Amino acid sequence: VKDKIQQMPPWQYLGRHIRSQRAQPQQLQIQNKMFTLHEAQKLLGTTDWVKPLLPITNSDLTPLFALFKGESDLSSPRHLNHQVQLALQKVADAVAHRQASQWVPDFPFLLILLNPSQQPHALLFQTLITECIFLPHQLTKTIVTQHEMFAQLIIKAQQRLQMLAGCDFEQICIRITTVYLQWLLQMSGPFQIALADFSGQITLHSPPHKLFTSNFNIVLKPKRSETPLQALTVFTRGS
Repeated sequence: VKDKIQQMPPWQYLGRHIRSQRAQPQQLQIQNKMFTLHEAQKLLGTTDWVKPLLPITNSDLTPLFALFKGESDLSSPRHLNHQVQLALQKVADAVAHRQASQWVPDFPFLLILLNPSQQPHALLFQTLITECIFLPHQLTKTIVTQHEMFAQLIIKAQQRLQMLAGCDFEQICIRITTVYLQWLLQMSGPFQIALADFSGQITLHSPPHKLFTSNFNIVLKPKRSETPLQALTVFTRGS
């Protein structure tokens, strides 16, 4: 039918709003119902697939990984508590507000390593953030050092950029001190392997982007009470 032919942007296709240079999905609806283990596995698989395109970290998805605990039967029920629903809603909001942009062939690619409290991750970007690079939620080793995670992120980001654009980064930003960087280049084998044949620039200073120039502090809820509690008082000795 001619009246259904879309000739000008924005186009609507398979639930997405496609503009001339950007594509944006429609609003998602979270179904607050009981899951089975099989449905939880499919949900986590889909979330893990789109996670590099979203500002979602492994710590944000921690309540979802708890759905794997319990019975191993695929039809066993999984209850959606309040924390799981908040995590799902955060994913839905991130998907709804995320826009896929075209990358510019004439612009260089940059990589920045961020080091939050739980686990470091990386951002692959040009003028805008193209993708986020994350490590697995559960690493293969019991104890993984910080510089080993840095090396894994650099290798994973380089492999992803080769698939995306067939080139290497022009600059890698690592937000650490100069002394620490010199020690990594001299003493860390995994870090040296990750930067082997890298001809770009390594910098300690963040790019001029509002995401890195804004200063904010997240104050955690204290574990103490400002008022006396109706509870048993217990004294312990330090010896």
